[in-house]
Amino acid sequence: MNKIYLYVFMLTTYLAANSTEADIGINVGMTSTINEESPKFENRTVGATLQYNNYLIMPRFDLEYVNIADTQAKSLLKGSVNGVYEFENSTVLTPYILGGIGYENVQGATEGYFESHPFVHGGGGILYATPTGIKGKVEGKMLQILGGDNENNEASVTAGITLPVAMFTPAPEPIPIPIPIPMPKPQVQHIIQPQIVYVDQNTCPVKISEPDKDRDGIADNFDQCPDTPCDFTVDGYGCPIKTTLKIHFATNSATIDGSSHIKVSKFANFLLANKGSFVQILGHTDNIGSASKNLSLSERRALSVVKALIAEGVSSARIHGEGRGESMPIASNKTVDGRAMNRRIEAVLSYPEGRK
Repeated sequence: MNKIYLYVFMLTTYLAANSTEADIGINVGMTSTINEESPKFENRTVGATLQYNNYLIMPRFDLEYVNIADTQAKSLLKGSVNGVYEFENSTVLTPYILGGIGYENVQGATEGYFESHPFVHGGGGILYATPTGIKGKVEGKMLQILGGDNENNEASVTAGITLPVAMFTPAPEPIPIPIPIPMPKPQVQHIIQPQIVYVDQNTCPVKISEPDKDRDGIADNFDQCPDTPCDFTVDGYGCPIKTTLKIHFATNSATIDGSSHIKVSKFANFLLANKGSFVQILGHTDNIGSASKNLSLSERRALSVVKALIAEGVSSARIHGEGRGESMPIASNKTVDGRAMNRRIEAVLSYPEGRK
């Protein structure tokens, strides 16, 4: 049975290596196995977790070892599959709840008193996320044995940290994109491609003949996001997928200009009101200076925006920052206006599979 636990956790860890939207965690704490009158947290506990973050209810696999301070058993080895839901709010602390099902293997079991059984459990906790993606958390759980005679329930309290899988995987090479030909400022731009609708960043398009509340070019009876702001590119379902955040920085600095904080707050409020999306913050620069310095600067600026959004209450599980340097201009770097357009922060939204 112990080998089965090990093989399952190794398999899920291997699968996580192909997903940058996953966290690996370790935790320590205490477990109470005698709860008739009051909990007795006297059993040392250590565990490991693997959580996939690209779902609204996030799958999490737990493996936990408990050293039993009881003559009727030596230790417990528990494996479980769980669902985790995070509650976003306007603070840096994110509460969450979880529930799942698993199996408890008892080492040194005593028949009729302490035996191996399946279980269900539930609980919750609070996590604190740093801009780098590292999270600290405190968690409590209650476990109910299924099919046991005496070992009715258990309680545990743990604390630990999680690390994003992306920390252990190399960043993908940026995909080169052709430089678009600069165009005069249009009054209205509304180009339709398969499943994508591009909307001008400054004004809503002309209203179509069918009802279209947010004037994004998608009729209301097909629009799954009927209140999309005008400065977003939308997909074929009318849901926002990309915008340019007009956030200003001092020259050669990653510090957000004071006048831009209100823009960060506005975008954070939008994300908090649209919880079904995941967000990639991309930093871009013009070509003044070396490519390596521009890449570093764009990364630091993207992380500054990520940090500011997290401080506004956006869950770190939804947001990721990257720098693209000077590699993806949207205008010519030969003019002052073109370079100003290229110095930008973009927000790219995506949605969990099966959302639509």
